[in-house]
Amino acid sequence: MTRSQQKHLDIINAAKEEFIEHGFLSANMDRITSSAEVSKRTLYRHFESKEVLFESVLTIINNSVNENVSYQFDDEKSTEEQLNEIAYKEIEILYQTYGIALARTIVMEFLRQPEMAKNLIKNIYSIRAITQWFNTAIEAGRLKNVDSKLMTDVYVSLFQGLFFWPQVMNLDTEPTGEVMKSKVDTVTSIFIQSYGIK
Repeated sequence: MTRSQQKHLDIINAAKEEFIEHGFLSANMDRITSSAEVSKRTLYRHFESKEVLFESVLTIINNSVNENVSYQFDDEKSTEEQLNEIAYKEIEILYQTYGIALARTIVMEFLRQPEMAKNLIKNIYSIRAITQWFNTAIEAGRLKNVDSKLMTDVYVSLFQGLFFWPQVMNLDTEPTGEVMKSKVDTVTSIFIQSYGIK
């Protein structure tokens, strides 16, 4: 890694922590430069504005997820077992890779800047690993032959209704243990009732 690439990464990491701790509006470029140990001139050479820096943080996180996450359909396992495994992986991505604090910042900024939200959703959040799994499961005769994008939207709505929105809105804590298992089972069972082939 070149010195410039290392500085770029240092800025990204510092910015992520700044956005988590202070939110987008209160995030301070001086604190980011101090944490990354770079000059303000260097920061703006890499990122022309706070908005560009924010988008870059989200893009890098999402690219990392896309590179490291894929769900392989396994004909030897039941649909229920595989969907449960997928749910647990999605929970790990949400709570450990992103974190609720950053997710909350993302939601707030998307509400404040709908145009940025539209562009980011189109460019970095439109591809989901689970959609490919749904396509394969449909071909294998495990799920009904319906639009896999709609299927993905339904699954994401179920998942986020239990694991994302209550936590982002401070209505509930991150579930663990039996509570998490119960919620995973709920998402899977409702989805299979809707789309599974008996």
